[in-house]
Parts: sequence; structure tokens; C-alpha cells
Amino acid sequence: MKENLKEMHEMELKIFIIEYNKASQVDRSFGKTLKPKIKEQFREELLAACLYLIKKVDDNTINNSLIRKKIKDLTKIDKNISYGQAQKVINLCLKQYCFITKKNEKILHELDCPLDITTMKHCGIKNKNMKNVNEEDYLNYQKKFEEDHNGLRILRDIIYDKERIAGFLL
Repeated sequence: MKENLKEMHEMELKIFIIEYNKASQVDRSFGKTLKPKIKEQFREELLAACLYLIKKVDDNTINNSLIRKKIKDLTKIDKNISYGQAQKVINLCLKQYCFITKKNEKILHELDCPLDITTMKHCGIKNKNMKNVNEEDYLNYQKKFEEDHNGLRILRDIIYDKERIAGFLL
């Protein structure tokens, strides 16, 4: 019974990640630039990276450099995977997981804000499209968010969350 529950827990986490991948339209952003085998590899490695990072959250050993390393690792799969595309699902999953499970503020300080058109608006940084966001752009956005939100970068995403909720309620 305990093994079945453990297996179910991991499957539900995978579904959580898959749904964020679907909702964020990362696959669609690849268009025809990725071959099916590469897209499959990306998905497998994305699942593995998210599960690994969620376990690090659970044992309180998550840190920002580890998150960014996992994002960078995803970009190494293929030259057509941008840092902006690779970061989206990882950052969304970690944000949601940490808030739903009510993780402490120390862990929240380790999180980056997921980049999307809404969060990137009005920042004065040239790339406002995830396909074009490279690591330097990403770091510049996170630095700006950190300055604007007293070190808690993740709070920039409140704009996105409010818009999504309002859109749902229409």
C-alpha cells in the first residue's frame, strides 16, 4: 500500500509538471525548430529536473544556483532551446509547489520569477519573447525583479496571477 501511495505521489507530481508545460505552451513555442526526438528528450529531462528540484524544496536544500543550473542544462539539449523557454516550466512548478505547500520565506527567496510576456512588460530589457531570452537577459530580469520587490523576485509574478484569475472569472 505504501509503495502504491509513493508511486501515485510521483505520478501526480509528473502530471502537475506536464500540465504546466501544456499551459505555458513551451512545446508550441518550439514550433518546427525541434525534431520530435529532441522534443521528447526535452520533456523527459524537464520532468526529471522538476522532480529533482521539488525534492530539494522538500528537504530544504534548494538554492537559486541549482535552479539556474537545471535551466541551463535544458538549453544544452539543442541549440534551438532558449534560456527563456527552458526556465518557464521549472519556475512555474517551483512557484506553485512552494506556495501551495506553504514553504517558508527563506525558500521563496531562492526562487526566480517565471518569465512571460506579462512579467517582462515595462522592464526596459530588449527581449520580451521567451524564444529570444538568453541567459544574460534572464539574469537582468531577475535582478530588476529583485530590486523592485525587496529581494523576493517571485513577487513580480503577482501581476500574472491577478490577470489569470481575472480572465478566468470573466
